[in-house]
Amino acid sequence: MSNALRILVTVPFKEHHLQRLRQAAGPDAVLRQTDVPADSAQMRELLRETDVVIGEPAPALLAEGAPVRWVQMTWAGTDLYTRGEIPFPEGVILTNVAGTAYGHIISQYVVGQVLAIAQNLPAYVRLQEQRLWQGVGAVMSLEGTQVLILGAGDIGTCTARRLQGFGVRCVGVCRNTATPRPHFDELVTLDEAEGCLGSSQVVVNCLPNVDDTAGWLDERRLRAMMPGSILVNVGRGNFVDCDALARVLRDGHLRGAALDVTEPEPLPTSHPLWSEPRCVITPHQAGGAFGKSDGTEERICEVCCQNLRRFVAGEPLTHVVNTR
Repeated sequence: MSNALRILVTVPFKEHHLQRLRQAAGPDAVLRQTDVPADSAQMRELLRETDVVIGEPAPALLAEGAPVRWVQMTWAGTDLYTRGEIPFPEGVILTNVAGTAYGHIISQYVVGQVLAIAQNLPAYVRLQEQRLWQGVGAVMSLEGTQVLILGAGDIGTCTARRLQGFGVRCVGVCRNTATPRPHFDELVTLDEAEGCLGSSQVVVNCLPNVDDTAGWLDERRLRAMMPGSILVNVGRGNFVDCDALARVLRDGHLRGAALDVTEPEPLPTSHPLWSEPRCVITPHQAGGAFGKSDGTEERICEVCCQNLRRFVAGEPLTHVVNTR
């Protein structure tokens, strides 16, 4: 039993998911689930007896020399391990669920926010709270518009597929524009994307946090967007300059913005975006999984099971993250 694969699950998978994980790991594996805090002393002790972690333990604990050989994240973003002050342990494999788990639900959020702003729904919610029966102006039709989607991976592709039903033209931003991607009418690089801002009625950010994207949508580019257009950010908060966005929205340049991510998170209570009527803010909930979206949990579990089978068989894992 001393050679058995020791697996620690730190996320609240349901029992039927745990059964699938056990089957994928094989009869000789020992799988435990815990709900102790990611940075606690209890977690430290558990990691000392763990080969594989499914979840997101604190980077500091992993750096202490635990025998962990592989961390399978249940998130798409890897900033916790790849952009923090503590280096990810050398020789430990890191995998995530990017490109698989969250596109279906985050794209639903994007479409919902675009439609809500186009139909003036946030304004009507405020009027209802005041028990006022009155119109707030013209709606925005999506038919024939152009949508610029920064990020043409899983989330961006799902968003483009769903928006196509409204008769829009989708322009995707990605590194490799030579290979066509489904549901996009055109592909451009990030450098070329600035030229599309003035012709796009909707701009959606799905890009991850990398050096090239931090602060990209600054005040100059925000004001280069088409007057009356809509912005939705579900990528990373530091993509958009929130201070500049508050000024641009206050001036009435944009029809509205929806932010599921901000910089910083959460926004200070004194930040003007909280009271900006053209801005909808949600607390990083667009891609909810455990306890929020059964479909997302299923997709995460499937990635974990596939990789467990590969790990036991000595095969290369999928969704591997470069930590150096």
